[in-house]
Amino acid sequence: MIMFASTLLLLGSFTIPPASAVPKPPAGPDGVFVYTGELTSEQMATLLASGVDREEMRIAKRADGKVSVEVILASALADALAGQGVVLRTQAASARAAQQADGVFKRYAGAGGIREEIVAAADAKPAIAKVVNLGNSLNGTPITAIKITKDARRLRDGSRPAILYSAAQHAREWITPEMVRRLLHHFLNGYGSNAELTQLVNTTELWFLPVANPDGYDHTFTPGNRLWRKNLRDNDGDGQITSNDGVDPNRNFAYKWRYDDEGSSSLFSSQTYRGAAPQSEPETVAYDNLAKRVKFTYLINYHSAAMLLLYGISWQQATPAPDDLIFEALLGDDATPAVPTYDPDIGAELYTTNGDTDGHTTNVRGALSITPEMSTCESAAAKYPDDEWTEETCAGGLGFTFPDDERLIQEEFLMNVPLAVATAKSVHSPDRPVSVIGRTVPDFKPDSFSVSYGDPQPVAVTARRSLGAKALRFRINGGPTQTRSLSEWKGGERYGGENDLYFAEYRGTVSGARPGDKVEVWFTGYKPGTGTVSSSRFTYTLAKDSSAKVLVVANEDYTGFNPDYPPTVTAPKYATTYRQALKAAGYGSETWDVDAQGVPHHLGVLSHFKGLVWELGDNRLSMDQQDVVTVTPLGNLPDADVKRSQQDLTIAVRDYLNEGGKLLYTGETAAYYGILDTIVGGIYYGLDGSPDGDCVVTTIQGLFDECLLLADDFTQYYLGVGGRIPRGDPSGFTGTGPLAGVSGTFGGPALADNPLNEAGVLLPMGTDFPRFTGTPAADYQLGTPGPFDPVEGQWYVAGPHADDSYMRLTRTINLQAVTAAQQPQLAFQLSFNTEPGYDNVIVEAHTVGQDNWTTLPDLNGGTDTVVPTECEAGFYLEEHPWLLRYLTPGNPCTPTGTTGSWNRFSGNSNGWQQVAFDLSAYAGQQVEVSISYVTDPGTGGVGAFVDDTRLVVGGTATESEGFETGLGAWSIPGPPAGSPTGAGDFARDQADTTAAVATKDTVLLGFGVEQLGSAAEQAAALRKVLRYLIG
Repeated sequence: MIMFASTLLLLGSFTIPPASAVPKPPAGPDGVFVYTGELTSEQMATLLASGVDREEMRIAKRADGKVSVEVILASALADALAGQGVVLRTQAASARAAQQADGVFKRYAGAGGIREEIVAAADAKPAIAKVVNLGNSLNGTPITAIKITKDARRLRDGSRPAILYSAAQHAREWITPEMVRRLLHHFLNGYGSNAELTQLVNTTELWFLPVANPDGYDHTFTPGNRLWRKNLRDNDGDGQITSNDGVDPNRNFAYKWRYDDEGSSSLFSSQTYRGAAPQSEPETVAYDNLAKRVKFTYLINYHSAAMLLLYGISWQQATPAPDDLIFEALLGDDATPAVPTYDPDIGAELYTTNGDTDGHTTNVRGALSITPEMSTCESAAAKYPDDEWTEETCAGGLGFTFPDDERLIQEEFLMNVPLAVATAKSVHSPDRPVSVIGRTVPDFKPDSFSVSYGDPQPVAVTARRSLGAKALRFRINGGPTQTRSLSEWKGGERYGGENDLYFAEYRGTVSGARPGDKVEVWFTGYKPGTGTVSSSRFTYTLAKDSSAKVLVVANEDYTGFNPDYPPTVTAPKYATTYRQALKAAGYGSETWDVDAQGVPHHLGVLSHFKGLVWELGDNRLSMDQQDVVTVTPLGNLPDADVKRSQQDLTIAVRDYLNEGGKLLYTGETAAYYGILDTIVGGIYYGLDGSPDGDCVVTTIQGLFDECLLLADDFTQYYLGVGGRIPRGDPSGFTGTGPLAGVSGTFGGPALADNPLNEAGVLLPMGTDFPRFTGTPAADYQLGTPGPFDPVEGQWYVAGPHADDSYMRLTRTINLQAVTAAQQPQLAFQLSFNTEPGYDNVIVEAHTVGQDNWTTLPDLNGGTDTVVPTECEAGFYLEEHPWLLRYLTPGNPCTPTGTTGSWNRFSGNSNGWQQVAFDLSAYAGQQVEVSISYVTDPGTGGVGAFVDDTRLVVGGTATESEGFETGLGAWSIPGPPAGSPTGAGDFARDQADTTAAVATKDTVLLGFGVEQLGSAAEQAAALRKVLRYLIG
């Protein structure tokens, strides 16, 4: 998920220095540490938006409703987050977690290090082992691999089928070099005595790269740097290695480099900083050159610590690939994994990555790539209750500080050996891997469906490349078998044609069927030594053979529960409305009823239409009964879980778009992903391991891994919409940009059943990644201004809520020629919605040149003198010490301070209110005033908004300012001394009114077309959209 626009740029960029300019690490507290804090949901969203890897964070619920967080951060990023109102503190590591290796683990370079050891081991077995230096690190350290094979020093590298075992791309993952180092000895020592290993060495090249990032790895053995992850690139060129430095070697490869800011980061201080350019780092180049030269068949790239077996596509969610069939047999599944306790999954199921090793070595260098995420410190420490290792000894390492214990390390190694050896065996038959769990790979996997909407009908199958004479077979109504050719599908606009080294997707075309016919489909090929082999068969019914250009996908969920429809609703309420409007607009159409017919297949149904109209009707979120309330540690939550069909429908539409389709997505809650979206990046659709099961979250950490996620990536990356804000009761819309020239007024029967009270104000994606950019295509007509719209004109000063903020709108007023008898007043209109008691709006004033600050009461009675809630606890005043001028701490806290007294607005103003403040005490002087919005560390309301400011003298308004052309005499100076900076501030702004967003292939409307007041307006809206999309 990308938080709309692009990832927040917290730190600047600087010119990258040359590799020779290698600085020395400085002393001091700067570095990478585990930070802890107690965060609100808004603060959690800010933390996640900074690019934190989910595996580097642990969370737990607190009794006060906040979330306790442990997270690995560079100190520079932690400082920047503090400026955004996310204040964290470093966690003291246990003595064990902070260790600098006093036992089994050891450095790479130098006497007694890993490099010295593996070189000596290879030199002791020259008949089967060869030392290969791949290049040097930034610090000039040799990056050394060992090749094991019979006659290793005589044979050219890459002469035999080869596998690479690599580790320690991420410096802190100490268990991974131990895995590769021990595996190296396992093969060396087994040669000649173990028949299985001897045969492998005689026929296979086995390559071992225990430390791919030597500088970073050895840096973790220095004080205070145990959790360093990256290499030692001096990003900012300041001559030091600080937390602002280092490039993630596992995000620096060329394939999909900088695809987005979710799978890698542009921030120097991020743990996933991708580097200034693809393959900018010598460690990356050395690794890639080895893969290019040897042409590995398999790669096992060991990481920690998440206990996973990752494979396949990682740059995009929910994207299976042809070669996944190999990994499903080799690695297993949740119930039967190839490494006990590990969880096999497609790479993006952990989180998306780009510029990563696996994607590059697979698609550029031709290696089947696997990433085992090895065990956590805690899982290892829990094995033996009577040993010295406990959860407490792991504290401060967030799972990465695997116990420095020979027994535990050796057991972790032995648990991984069977898969490592089986994968080495598999290099001789890569598409038929040796499976330690006894699984085989099928020759075919048909992409089956049961309903077709057209003839000719394309069909697809994933098939083994090595099969000869691959063909499509079909029979119509049980008639004679017909044969058609198959051709390889090369992929669509965004994906496909990748991760397909040994299997590929093939397409063929069925023709000759008529509506009502049943077509049986299967695929055949020739396997040497076996003969003709066949796939499983599927049958579809040709339901329609339409010439219509448009399909209405009615996703109204009338059988669902949000809303809960009356039993009289047994079909889509608005499908006919859409078809009639499309006809009036000049487009023939068909309908697909998701409730009655299920999810339409992208080839069987969607491919037959030039455009889709995906409409929601009254549907807020598609739910079964079990989805209405989701059990979580945060409470029983509404709007957190949907039917599995919504994930499947989203992927079907994405597949359709990928092959050139066009989409109008329309509905009042289109692009709404429920109440947890900003935290988890989407909405749940089932239980992990049981997609049709009820999502139940048992722990706070389980928010990220216990349930399956319908990610908001689809609307961000394919529809150009980064988020939505609901608003009530707009009166109509006016097209702009690609939809200019069309408008409409909301009304009619649809609004009687479903008032337009959640219309989506859409937030287009920014321009940092042009492939995702959305263009505003319509604005709402607002009619009567809402409580958070400008009340006068088009502009106002807005202060959207942000925790830990002290927002000020300030000006100086010259009253030197004004007398007290003229009753000077500051007047303006104010709208606010704040956390009652905790967050406050105040009007501050002082004589220019004097420290006689005070707050002023509203002459219209809107203020009170009640001190902030929990003022006696001290946190509000500690965060905002400026307020000590108006409040005296203690129990009780009192509403007077060092220079003045306390008057505040708090809670909900219920819309715009006229407020006024007496300035007669400042007559004959100059007075500086600030309209201020001061928030606590917790949750908040919508915010505070100011418009229509006036100086009133003798009953006459002067110096009016409505912010239509600027701030006028007002300024926004930021918070006073002592308050957090960067947490949030006032800004001159307009109301968000974007009602539609367009890309070249899509239009998303924040309302339903059926909610327009007349059939003519409905037809006009559809005509405009479809002429833009399909002509």
